[in-house]
Amino acid sequence: MVFLTLHIGTSLMNRSLFWFLFLLLWAYSLQASDTKKGARALGMGGAYVALANTNDAFYYNPAGLWQLTNPQVQAFYSAPFNLRDLATTTFNVTYPMSWGNGAASFESYGFDLYRESTFGLAYSGGFREKFVYGIEANYYHVAIKDGGSAGTIGFDAGLLFKIHPYVTVGFTSRNINQPVIAHDELAQVMALGVSVNMFEPLTINADLYKDVRYDTDIRVGAEYELIRKLFLRVGVASKPSSFSAGLGFDFGIGVIDYALYTHEDLGVTHAVSASIHLQRQAIRKIQ
Repeated sequence: MVFLTLHIGTSLMNRSLFWFLFLLLWAYSLQASDTKKGARALGMGGAYVALANTNDAFYYNPAGLWQLTNPQVQAFYSAPFNLRDLATTTFNVTYPMSWGNGAASFESYGFDLYRESTFGLAYSGGFREKFVYGIEANYYHVAIKDGGSAGTIGFDAGLLFKIHPYVTVGFTSRNINQPVIAHDELAQVMALGVSVNMFEPLTINADLYKDVRYDTDIRVGAEYELIRKLFLRVGVASKPSSFSAGLGFDFGIGVIDYALYTHEDLGVTHAVSASIHLQRQAIRKIQ
């Protein structure tokens, strides 16, 4: 969540609109230290750093994009606590190449009075299919109606590797260049994750997620293929305390994912993702 110190005078908007804006932004900042994206990941409590084998990797660990083997497009929508003025919408595309995978993303959050937009580019590659890395550049832009706008660029990096045939470890760092927008630093985040897949239908993930502004968030989640192409997901997170659940349906040419997660004070949020896969192939496996 980006907080600005841009000057907003009550002469530029009436007092009621100003306080409405302030309360909305305050409410959203309580849910977590990051904007939540990707219905599959959210269904597992946001524990996704070491799995990261869909387009959602763009938001959790860019190294994971290397695992995708066919071009695909994804859209995501979520309105936290059923407040449409706080809705997050994302669109992304990943294009595999022989020397690595490229990806691009656009994200929009907010409403007419306050709008955050993010444009991102990412690249991921692998070394002998044993060590996978990813880098990402995001241009962040914030605009306040009649109050000005500002922008900056942040850089992310991620790693993936296996320590056991059943165990994958992931690491990611966001905004490693300490970007500043309107004199405020954007959130710097580091996350360490483990994904365990001992039995083919079941995957268990655990992440330590550290935003430098807050206490460490512990996230644990699981995904189970109940029947062919139908997936059940559950997860928990500690900061703030929340429970999540989700469903995923793979219909061949694409995937639809749904998730809900709770906030102890603000209620339930629903999220949905839809992706289309061109020339569908099995994902790459880290050896």
